[in-house]
Amino acid sequence: MILHICNDFSLTKVHSNLYKSIDELNIPQIIFNPVREATPIGNNNINFKTSYSKILYSKKLKKAHKILYRNKISYLCDDLISKIDITKITISHATTLFSDGGISYLLKKKYNIPYIVAVRSTDLEVFLKFRPDLIFMAKEILNEAEQIIFISDSLQNKFFKHPLILGNKDALKSKSKIIYNGINDFWLDNQEKKKEIVPFKILYVGRLIPRKNLIKLATVIINLNKSGYNLQLNIVGSGGKDEQKIKELSINNKNSINLIGSVNDKNKLKQIYNENHIFAMPSKGETFGLVYIESLSQGLPLLYLENDGIDKVFNFPVGEKCKIDDYEQIKISLINLIDNYKVYNLDKIDFSLFRWSNIATKYTQLYNKHANN
Repeated sequence: MILHICNDFSLTKVHSNLYKSIDELNIPQIIFNPVREATPIGNNNINFKTSYSKILYSKKLKKAHKILYRNKISYLCDDLISKIDITKITISHATTLFSDGGISYLLKKKYNIPYIVAVRSTDLEVFLKFRPDLIFMAKEILNEAEQIIFISDSLQNKFFKHPLILGNKDALKSKSKIIYNGINDFWLDNQEKKKEIVPFKILYVGRLIPRKNLIKLATVIINLNKSGYNLQLNIVGSGGKDEQKIKELSINNKNSINLIGSVNDKNKLKQIYNENHIFAMPSKGETFGLVYIESLSQGLPLLYLENDGIDKVFNFPVGEKCKIDDYEQIKISLINLIDNYKVYNLDKIDFSLFRWSNIATKYTQLYNKHANN
């Protein structure tokens, strides 16, 4: 039986989509979701078809656990062991290096259960940056893992350039693998071609938070329009520290900025995609960015950030990348995207790479390869 250790299970559909697809392969799974104060228990629930599969929630973590990492993973490991028959587990899959990987590491040390571990943006941008005291633990987790999974090429590149990883680069690289996240089949089954048009409608879909650089993007578009362009930025999303500022920009620049708000209905969102020409999200700290793939499936070339998210996923141009996330770079890249719009051949994209059923098969092959018999 597979044990998934997934601290973000309730917060994002990414993991439940994978586990549902694995369930379709008739493979029993246990999902262990560590619970924090704000964890929405019951969110992303799965009606399993496979016998013995289930979702388990931990005892609630304490505030001190945010700082006391080793105490936290011991606390969660003990709680997990009290809830399952550990002898039934043949492999564990940790969805993050630190928060989940530490638990898989303890299970291997105590019960010799092999594990695979994924590295995500939070591991690099938060833990490796602000918790250098945990680097020895990170190395132990990586060394003991059977396989290291990266969700994107850019994330793998950044990881192996990190000064704390360089000393063991070759050994870790030999057991590393890139497996992309998938998108909902709805987008893959309802693809659209890129429009033959002079583009002027630009779309953003996501939360209104600083690292997405939406305020910079909006300011670029407002100023380009003042210099003679006729662009419109359509924003789908709500919530986050930048929401009030975005509302103000929208109210004061109605011809340039259109704040649509949250859209949960896929058919309505598809209609919005189809009314636009470019998808722009010069976001930093993206593990992958599923919305980029959704946009490509609907025929929208991209504006994104170099060495982040989906950068290097494709070996042909699907848009323009900003070298850094500053105003001038976003402006230059957006102008290039508009001028070169005809160049981007999105028909070359193999979207089967992003179908969850195919991704589940890849993971299942890894489980079978490394699991205890």
